[in-house]
Order: sequence, then C-alpha cells, then structure tokens
Amino acid sequence: MAIVKFKSKAAGDIVMFKEHADKLFRIMGIEAAARGVIEPADLAHAHAQLVAAVNMERMAKADQPPVDESDLTPEESLALKNHVSLEQRAYPLLKMLEAAQKKQVDVHWGF
Repeated sequence: MAIVKFKSKAAGDIVMFKEHADKLFRIMGIEAAARGVIEPADLAHAHAQLVAAVNMERMAKADQPPVDESDLTPEESLALKNHVSLEQRAYPLLKMLEAAQKKQVDVHWGF
C-alpha cells in the first residue's frame, strides 16, 4: 500500500494510506498528484470543505437508528467496531490546516 506524507512548518508530519488521503483530496477539491502543495490562500477553503463533509457525516449518522449488534454476524460486528469515521480520519489534517493558516505557511504532500 502506498502512503502519503503531509508536511508543514506549522505542524508535525502526518502519514496516511494513499486511499484515505485520496478521499480527503476529493473532499477538498484538490487534484491528487504525486506531490503537491496547499498554499496559504487555499487553506481556508480546503479546511471548510473537510469540516462540511465531517458535519454531513455526523448528520447522516444522527438520522440513522442505532444498530442492534445482536442482529449482526461476527464479521459485521468486527467491521462496526473497527470503523474509522471521516472525522477521525480528517482530524490530524484539519489541525495541520488550521495551524498552517495561522502561520500563513504551505502544506505539502508527497507519496
């Protein structure tokens, strides 16, 4: 599996699997190239797109009835327990974008 490393002078490095980074890139409206940069002028937009997607996921989850785990197969129960939400996945990048915006520095990534 390929990985993506996010770097910024405003925060520590973030490493994630490429498939998860690609989803975040799509949400932010960024072309997922081998290497790239989010410039200070684009940080607020990228951040807002991620926050909007996280809020949409929260609202969708709130509208669903609770899952009765006794109705699930062992595999489904395990998948439910191991699920990583968009909010959890995006949180480190959201914090990096916020810090970079405060310091007006770039966020770079590479594979």
